[in-house]
Amino acid sequence: MKDYKNVKVPRKYRSDGNRVTVKRVTAARSSPKRRAGFGGALVKGLAAAVIVLGSYLGWAAYQSLVRAEVFQIAGVDVRGVRQISEGEIKDMAAGFTGQNIFRVDLHEAARRARAHPWVKDVRIERRLPNRISMVFTERSPAAVLETGTGRFLVDDEGVVVGKAAREGARPSSLSLASLPLVKVKNCPVRAGDRVDNEGVAEALALLAELAACRGWRLEEVTVNANTPESLSLLYAGREFKIGRGNYAEKLRRLGEIMADVKRRGITFAYVDLRPERQAAVMVKR
Repeated sequence: MKDYKNVKVPRKYRSDGNRVTVKRVTAARSSPKRRAGFGGALVKGLAAAVIVLGSYLGWAAYQSLVRAEVFQIAGVDVRGVRQISEGEIKDMAAGFTGQNIFRVDLHEAARRARAHPWVKDVRIERRLPNRISMVFTERSPAAVLETGTGRFLVDDEGVVVGKAAREGARPSSLSLASLPLVKVKNCPVRAGDRVDNEGVAEALALLAELAACRGWRLEEVTVNANTPESLSLLYAGREFKIGRGNYAEKLRRLGEIMADVKRRGITFAYVDLRPERQAAVMVKR
């Protein structure tokens, strides 16, 4: 039996049994980025198409609404009017006639209405399908202002609402006899504007304090308001020199003085309340 233990094998036939040979094979396949890019473009294209279609349908619906006769304004409902004439109301509402209720400019209509001297505020709303609602807040006259060139009505903010004998006003809607009179010289005024005069502003503040005190018949009150410092009050045939500011305290002091004068039976020409500490009473002899 032959022993192959010591047989030598030539080098070219030898192989290393412990070495593993690995061969790398690359298989061709599609790129994930390329597939994702195609899908994203498709989604974007569909989204754009949906947006375009939605915009077109919205535009078509809008055109249908603005052309529909059911939404053409058929009338205007007005509330809160006492001093504004019917003709003036018709002029304010004329811009609504025949307009589409969705296209009419309510802000512009409100701006035009507020330009009227009697209008303090106005609220304009749509009432579907075809009506407009206008709710007015009118100014309330607080006094008759006499400037030497005429008499005008002013509210508590000093806004001139018109002449005291305004043409077209409803005769029974406002009693001028119930209003106090404020006199001032060299004071130009215009309807719708605030009176630019310090004396008038102080006179209105005094009248507001008189109204709060009660007991005063405002229709019998006349305030001379040429300057704030010379502000004086004529009432019941007597003169009370008030001056500027601190009206509540001055009227309180006046009440004490009048009670004392009545108790003593004194007849006086005027009372000067302008001194801060002590009032002056001009006694008639």
